[in-house]
Amino acid sequence: MKNKNSLIRFWLVLMLLVAGLFLAACSSSGDSEDSMENMDGMEEMDHEHVDEPNRIPNEGGATITITSPQAGDTFNTLDQVIVEVEVENFELGGNNHWHVYVDGTSYGMVMGGNTDQALPGLEPGEHEISVFLSIETHEEYEDGDSVMIVVEE
Repeated sequence: MKNKNSLIRFWLVLMLLVAGLFLAACSSSGDSEDSMENMDGMEEMDHEHVDEPNRIPNEGGATITITSPQAGDTFNTLDQVIVEVEVENFELGGNNHWHVYVDGTSYGMVMGGNTDQALPGLEPGEHEISVFLSIETHEEYEDGDSVMIVVEE
């Protein structure tokens, strides 16, 4: 029994180490702060201001368009704001993903083939939601999309 428990502990420590290395390598902020992937496929990061993300010209006509919410939509602070996007000439999945910003602050990356993402914790006020396609090196295509919404108490 002692050997079995030792083996289980070894594998748990190994899995945690590998997960930590993977998350550190996937951090788009380039710093050492940890990130954690939730079940919706969005990598959560500390919401930090990104002064000048590394953006490159869109290749092959790749586009991302916010289909919801619409510009000017109003939400209550208790409402769940869901960003939905449509992507053309770009295959989501693998290492291709998209980044979400609220008022210039990173709200993380959406991995896999997901085309929607909740934005929890928006404070009352007017907010700009922006989205950009991103390749495996976390460089974003410069032509993204954005909408302005209002959150009321």
